[in-house]
Amino acid sequence: MATPDEFDVTVETPREGTIVVHITGDLDLATAPRVDDALSSPAAAHVVIDLAGCTFLDSSGVRVLVEAVRDAPERGRRVSLVATDTGIRRVLEITGVDTMVPVHSSVEEAL
Repeated sequence: MATPDEFDVTVETPREGTIVVHITGDLDLATAPRVDDALSSPAAAHVVIDLAGCTFLDSSGVRVLVEAVRDAPERGRRVSLVATDTGIRRVLEITGVDTMVPVHSSVEEAL
């Protein structure tokens, strides 16, 4: 698991109605609540979850992603993921997350 110094989650607004949540480091049991907080607070019609800086993804991280995708329609949102690491992409495939939400190779592509 990542220590708090190795993990970061930042939110940017590249344009009105869109946020990009950048995740750096391990998305695991210790850090999933911070991602959940970042995803639940801002109002946006399109949420891009950028996993390009994510180095590890466990079941707690997958849970946060799935909840964001499942809650999106009732919040009037659509969600896109960005994943560049083959290991992270493999976790998304194994868990079926990639069938629930589009997975892109870059933030620009997701936007």
